[in-house]
Amino acid sequence: MFNIYFGNWGDGKLQRLPYLGYYVLLMVLVMLILFGGIFAIGATETMMSGNLADIQQLLTNKLGFVALFGIIILFFAVFIGQVNIFAKRIRDMGLPVLWTITAIVIVSIVLNVIFPPHEVAISAASVQTANSSVTTMAAHSTSSSMVTQAFDMFVFLCLLFIPSNTFRNKNRY
Repeated sequence: MFNIYFGNWGDGKLQRLPYLGYYVLLMVLVMLILFGGIFAIGATETMMSGNLADIQQLLTNKLGFVALFGIIILFFAVFIGQVNIFAKRIRDMGLPVLWTITAIVIVSIVLNVIFPPHEVAISAASVQTANSSVTTMAAHSTSSSMVTQAFDMFVFLCLLFIPSNTFRNKNRY
């Protein structure tokens, strides 16, 4: 599995169904790691008297740098694995890997400039409780435009449905 994600940079190939399987496996592993971290923080909060603000402060003071370093390592490992299986699938289709990835990145950047991401904000809400405390809540979220999401889906579906050796030179011996 590590050879698929991190090996055979120059000559590896990946057919359609294995590409889908390794793509889904990578996303499931990332979700399991993220939910595991959330579960660990929740379990720590429950074991240490239930004050979430104190627990977050304690974890930030004790594990802040280690957690940040771990998240950065996880991000780069997922990015490298994703690019590697992406390149293997492109190579299996018969396209030049460097030029294809460069073109996809350029088109994605242009689409993000033309159709910029937009921010969705949920207004703050205040609640008066029986013991006179006030709880406020505000949330902000940034989402990419529908055009950029449609392009990303188009690229994924092309990688999934275009058969092997479709763009390979047939006259080559």
